[in-house]
Amino acid sequence: MVDLKIKKYWIITLYMVFCTLTSFAQDCAQYSYNRYGEIYFSDNSDGDNNGTLINTATDITFGRYNSPLSGLTYDWKLYDINGSLIKSGNTINFSITLTKLEKYKITLRVSDSDGCTNYEKIITGRDPNNCIIPSKDRFDNQVALYLSDYRGVEVNTETTLSIGYVNGYSASNFTFDWKAYNSNGVLVSSGIQPSFTITFPNIEEYKVELELKDLNGCITNYTKLVTPLSTCDFNTDDREGYITNDITTYNELSVNKDQTANMYFVPYNSSENFTYKWEVFNSKGISVASSNLDIFPLTLDKGGKYEIHLIVKDTVKGCDRKFINELQCIIDNSCTTTNPKSQKVKELYEDLLVSLLARSIQGETDEQINTSAPTAEFIALKPYITNGPKNKIYNYVSTSRNYTEVDGREKILGARFSFSPNREYDVNAIIGWGIGYDPKKTTITNLKTTIRDSIYTDLSQYISSEQFIKSCKSRYSGGGRMSKKMDRASLDYCDFGSEIRYIDFCPGEVNTCDPAIIGSIITPGQSVFTNEDAKFTFDTFNTNLTYTWSAISEDGEIINTSEPGIDIKTYTYKFKYEGNYVIKAVLKDETGCSVTFTRYISASDTHCANNPYGFKFETDQPNLIYTWTAAGENGTIVRTETNTTGLFIFTPTIPGNYDISLSTSGTENCDTVFTKHISITSCGGSVSCTQDNPLTTRVHTLFIDLITKLLSTPNGTDVNIYAQNEIAAFVPYTLGKGGKIYKFINTNTYISFSFSDDTSKSDVTLPKSATGTITSIDLSRYYNSQAITSVITNYSDGTYNLASGDVENINFCPSQECTPLIGTISIVKRTANTTKPVSKVLPVKTYTDPIETSKTTTSGTSSKI
Repeated sequence: MVDLKIKKYWIITLYMVFCTLTSFAQDCAQYSYNRYGEIYFSDNSDGDNNGTLINTATDITFGRYNSPLSGLTYDWKLYDINGSLIKSGNTINFSITLTKLEKYKITLRVSDSDGCTNYEKIITGRDPNNCIIPSKDRFDNQVALYLSDYRGVEVNTETTLSIGYVNGYSASNFTFDWKAYNSNGVLVSSGIQPSFTITFPNIEEYKVELELKDLNGCITNYTKLVTPLSTCDFNTDDREGYITNDITTYNELSVNKDQTANMYFVPYNSSENFTYKWEVFNSKGISVASSNLDIFPLTLDKGGKYEIHLIVKDTVKGCDRKFINELQCIIDNSCTTTNPKSQKVKELYEDLLVSLLARSIQGETDEQINTSAPTAEFIALKPYITNGPKNKIYNYVSTSRNYTEVDGREKILGARFSFSPNREYDVNAIIGWGIGYDPKKTTITNLKTTIRDSIYTDLSQYISSEQFIKSCKSRYSGGGRMSKKMDRASLDYCDFGSEIRYIDFCPGEVNTCDPAIIGSIITPGQSVFTNEDAKFTFDTFNTNLTYTWSAISEDGEIINTSEPGIDIKTYTYKFKYEGNYVIKAVLKDETGCSVTFTRYISASDTHCANNPYGFKFETDQPNLIYTWTAAGENGTIVRTETNTTGLFIFTPTIPGNYDISLSTSGTENCDTVFTKHISITSCGGSVSCTQDNPLTTRVHTLFIDLITKLLSTPNGTDVNIYAQNEIAAFVPYTLGKGGKIYKFINTNTYISFSFSDDTSKSDVTLPKSATGTITSIDLSRYYNSQAITSVITNYSDGTYNLASGDVENINFCPSQECTPLIGTISIVKRTANTTKPVSKVLPVKTYTDPIETSKTTTSGTSSKI
């Protein structure tokens, strides 16, 4: 009995060993380069590696790069769609015949003395009477239609389309059927050669189709959309190049203050037939210099940021190209070099930055730092902060370097924060490639020393606390220490550096008041006209201030002043001549601390509706044809005329802004376009309903509250939750139906959003300022809610932006005020029994609609929500 048990045990054990060895023998997962390859058709001249015609014998084989491998044995199997074995084989070539229009599976085990490897491939049986091969299966989706020129197609110029290089492709194995259709679907050309030569006569979208047929009769269809380019657009690379001078570094385009620098254009191609038109604009958008010379000798007498515009024209083709570059005017006499307190303020700023970075490196989260009380370092710097509530830092965000952990935390390579809740940042600093902290290896004191050694702050280009001062240093700059003042400049190419604003690094030269005097000068409207009273108002929450007003010409001449130290926050002046002016307000608090605010304006002569205005173009060039166009708001053309006199009479009937455009053409068949902007007033009538509507101020306030909140939206936050109160208060005055905002965009340069998701455009677009926050918009051109209204955007530092701002689908002239109401909706769960239903009360906000008052919801009940 014992022997039987032992024998039974050994039988079971041997069986288990045998099964284990058998399972091991079946495992072919081990990789071997000697067995590495793929399954493919022996004849693949048609490029179809995923199918074959039914009822036609074909050979399958195995190899690498279309070549067989030596020393292998083969075990082939062919299965149908149901997994039934159809055929097997053991030679390098596996001959099969598919009989159905369905998918099949081929499996292959290749073996050598070291082991085996399994492969499988899905193939499709194709219909010989209607054989269509998808483009993804033809040459593994490598086939595409290419134009003969990488730049595209020039209109009215012969071009050629063809199949580009494809491994294994030979044109002799195919026939071709090309067709080209215009935008109306009309056939305009066809061909049967491997390449297709065609001339597109118009600038419109054409569709080019190719039917590619192999020798088995199987076809594959390809399509390419082609839009020809104008001659100038097609040859735009001929005018490619860059603006430079003899002192510019790789990092920026710059000139030195009060020194002449020769600006010139470096083309990438020949410049033999080029002419040049240069113009330089200061930070306020005012033109300060221009030239038509090849080499432009430029001298700037004020430091700071400028913009240089260059139009390069090819006189042979009549084509031009515009280049716009930032230009930095470098100063050598910053107040920081002589002010005895500058170094002290710099140290206080760096103390605050070191403290914040050390907290992040030790593991404090951004949220913990943002919600913490002001530190001793902040309190020490507080007297020198020039813009903000001065009670703490806001919007602190640290930047970590991925995959560089120290003691379980990623290294910190920088941080940014602001002095006001509604600004993204006022300080942005980077400290090399990251710093970590391990308490077992170093101390807090050593950590702060390491951080301080990694801070780079260069104040040599500091001009004003209202503008960003940028410091930038690279590890590989050869020891050069690059610094520049630049609005919202990027630190992308810096290893060490910072952007700083709203810190007074020259205290005593500009008084720093506590509490800070914050506000802006509000202009009277979209335009200031000569010989009319222009009323300016200072908007501020500060109290007990006195004001001294003045109007200054562009040349710096004071042309009018108010009584000094008056307590009136408005100033009225009548400009006599067209031109650019500065309105200046000096504000003083009870302690005697004063702050100066300025606003740049343009005054123009009054142009009235229903009066004729003549325009004349003077030139020495004969035989020109003049095409005049008058376009109103949003580009709507209201009048056009073509003549040979160069004279144009336009009588505007509606107040607003108009662009008068002139296109001239001559014997060279080249166009040159000129444009002049004019503003038309009603000259006695009210242009906008916002001037006398009692609720406009209320709606405008709600609008600015919404904008301020949206501007402070943290990254990754649902804006409709973050700003839900401001949205609920404002949406009653919009034409949106969703009670929320859509397509929200908040970049460094602008903010935009819509009140509806059924449109591709934005209802609100406002430009940002590098030196101030949005405080108001000018609505003097507002007529109704459904029209797009271009607005002036005003900022807290007294500057403004004349362009880029517009609003739509907002009722700034409502007939009644809309007040949000708080109510509840009871949700009752219905049950089959007779017990008391369970109700859950949810708070909900709704509002009265000035257009459909029947939608009003009261507390507890609702007829319609």
